[in-house]
Amino acid sequence: MKVLITGHKGFIGSHLTKHLSHHEIVGIDINDQSNVLTADLPDVDLVIHLAGKGGVRESLNNPKIYWDNNVVASQRILQHYTNTRVLYASSSSQYEPWLNPYAASKHIIESIPHSNCVAMRFHTVYGDVNRPGMFFDLLLQGKLEYVTEHRRDFIHVDDVCSAIEILIQNNYKGAIDIGTGESIYVMDIAPNLPIRKGSDLERMSSKADTTLLKSMGWQSKWTVQKFLDQHEFDVKLKVY
Repeated sequence: MKVLITGHKGFIGSHLTKHLSHHEIVGIDINDQSNVLTADLPDVDLVIHLAGKGGVRESLNNPKIYWDNNVVASQRILQHYTNTRVLYASSSSQYEPWLNPYAASKHIIESIPHSNCVAMRFHTVYGDVNRPGMFFDLLLQGKLEYVTEHRRDFIHVDDVCSAIEILIQNNYKGAIDIGTGESIYVMDIAPNLPIRKGSDLERMSSKADTTLLKSMGWQSKWTVQKFLDQHEFDVKLKVY
């Protein structure tokens, strides 16, 4: 197929582009000075819309950027590709949209009408190379200064890519959680660091409901424990 991936040079998008190399991939990415808000939109067989603005704390300082780059950009994609299947990045944050503008933007996107789309509710995605400044990026670089009492469903980016490939092959329409179905306390990953109170503007706990995804034949290949063991962190985690 000819597949458009927006945000194809981002964290998830760059991994997915390699994962789907057996398809013809075309991309739109701000790193190529190409913006979903203004770029020419090509004729394709499938759209995977990953471009957007992430980060809870930054959204509090400039909510308009999140409205434009998440809501308005997604509306343009969905309205342009009315007759094309669209898989787009939502977030587990959308379950509590009142907490911050980022969560609200993802919640609103899911109300944009489209007859053949999937809202992929990503939980906390990580890998060997992460978005700068995110938890696992700081941990792997030895720059993490503190942990919180938040609990998160961490999913490896390779497992995210395999989930997306299953959705490409499936006719499912609607919203779907993409996570492991296991939740881990952030403070347990680096138990020797100081514990600080997490922001009240972020979800305290997240855990994906993987019932639907597993019914399609998907299975996670990674756990946080396996990842930490591979990187020689001497930690034993409890899962919830």
